[in-house]
Amino acid sequence: MSSAPSALKPEQKQTSNADVVPLPKSAKPAAPLRPAKDTTLLDRLKKSGLDPQRLLDLTLPGSTGKVSPKKRHRAIIAGFFLAVLLPSIAFTAYMFFWASDQFHSVTAFAVRSAQSTPASDVLGLMFSSGSESTSSNSYIVNDYLQSQAVVEDIDDQTNLEKVFNRNDADWLFRMGTELPIEEKLSYWNSMVDVSYDATSGVIHVEVRSFDRQDSVDIARAILLRSEVLVNKLSEANRQQSVKFAEQSVAKAEARLKAIRKQMLDYRQETQEISPKENAKLTMEMIAGLEEEVIKRETERSTLLSYLDQDSPRIRIITEQISALRAQIANERQRLGSGTNANSSDRTSISFRIADYSELALEEEFAQALFTTSLAGLEQARKDADSKHLYLATFIQPTLSDSAQYPQRFIYSLAVFLLLSGLWIVSILMYYNIRDRT
Repeated sequence: MSSAPSALKPEQKQTSNADVVPLPKSAKPAAPLRPAKDTTLLDRLKKSGLDPQRLLDLTLPGSTGKVSPKKRHRAIIAGFFLAVLLPSIAFTAYMFFWASDQFHSVTAFAVRSAQSTPASDVLGLMFSSGSESTSSNSYIVNDYLQSQAVVEDIDDQTNLEKVFNRNDADWLFRMGTELPIEEKLSYWNSMVDVSYDATSGVIHVEVRSFDRQDSVDIARAILLRSEVLVNKLSEANRQQSVKFAEQSVAKAEARLKAIRKQMLDYRQETQEISPKENAKLTMEMIAGLEEEVIKRETERSTLLSYLDQDSPRIRIITEQISALRAQIANERQRLGSGTNANSSDRTSISFRIADYSELALEEEFAQALFTTSLAGLEQARKDADSKHLYLATFIQPTLSDSAQYPQRFIYSLAVFLLLSGLWIVSILMYYNIRDRT
């Protein structure tokens, strides 16, 4: 095998069996195969907290359409400057250089009752109806001072638009003109603070305006309207407590008049004042007749001892006795028929006494009820007078020396914190949407 070539040409490749395989010269080397996606590597990156897409963005910034971190950070800083810092600086400058001074006036009062409670009666002091009425009326006054009614009442007395729209009032805190009543009420509640202490029953009122005297005038108007309301509540309570007693008296009086009218009709019909008196006279008359009969019978018995029965004198005495007994029978017939009570003849004295007794009993009961109702009415009026409500003002409207409002630093800080919170929420929403897409 000496004729075999000692070396191989570059175009030939030696295999394991020493055969030579010729390769075509025109063939190009094959492109390297792209390895399959390594899911194990992606899982390990995700478990370690790394975002594969973010790694690709960092390695290949030009191959994605996302904003670079530097531009995004610059946009965030610019947004904070434009949305938070500049408005906060502008609002702070307005508060400290343009906002008008506001002067306050403070007053305090309580709704009290004239009803006195013994100091030793602790339970009566805690659970008395008078204190409950005072507490409920205090809540009524507190709600009234924050309602539309007080705005309308005080606006008739004091021109609120003129007071809260003075020339030195700034644009932000002034009231404005030609506002509907709902906006007037909202502005009123922002300038007038009303608080009620349920423990002591004291109502505190603080009024703010752009002039110290205006604050005092509005506070005095509030006191006046509160006093008018308390007087109305007191009069309403008094009328309500007396009304029932007056109705009871009216019913008792009407009943008594009706019974007396029936009694008058009965006396007109029977032509007697009282059948009891007639019965008494009738019984006396019957007793007298019976006594006369006994005398006549005794006399007749004496005469029969020596006169004949057919003698004229005996016959006269016998006829007299018969007449007396007939008269006694008639008088007894007037008292009663002598039969049961179901008899249809109701003209006897017994039936008249029964009817008269019913009417007399009803009249007596109606008279007693009327007397009791009158006493109850007087007691109700006395109790109503003792529960009279009044307004106890122990802090008169104060006159402010220096302006305490508006609270410039607190308002400026609140606006800055509000804008910062909105800016932070917007940034978090942006990153949340970006991570999801």
